[in-house]
Amino acid sequence: MEKHLAQPNVLPSITEGLSKKKIADLADESVGHLLEEGNVFQVAEALAAMEEFVKTVRKDERYIQYLRDELAKHHGRLVTASGAKIEACEAGVSYDYSSNAEWRELEAERFEIERRKRALEEKLRILAPGRVAVDPDTGEMLEGPLKTSKSTYRITLAR
Repeated sequence: MEKHLAQPNVLPSITEGLSKKKIADLADESVGHLLEEGNVFQVAEALAAMEEFVKTVRKDERYIQYLRDELAKHHGRLVTASGAKIEACEAGVSYDYSSNAEWRELEAERFEIERRKRALEEKLRILAPGRVAVDPDTGEMLEGPLKTSKSTYRITLAR
């Protein structure tokens, strides 16, 4: 049986735009309140839900087109009352260099180097960190790579 925990609203009402400084202060204050009051699981879930919401809205083509249409009415640029700048721009520009012979040759070399690098990494990953072994194919001395990680958490929202 799932346990649903009640969470009081601890965030202040946001009635105007926020600067990066105000956001940092608000986040610091919210984490401080969380450390005093608890509710860490509810906050983790709420943050994940907000991230998913923002990501979904920001990539919605209807939203993007409407925003661009509104920006066009302001010559492609608007500064809000709180100082945020909203501008139309071109993003994700890419070029196709494949018609250039020298570029194709360099690309083939890069691909081969990356293939060899991945093969070596797979071979080294088998060795324990700091352990030395001899490659039976080449006679080369191999040392196991140092491994680092960061402890954190993962949250998966229900579909």
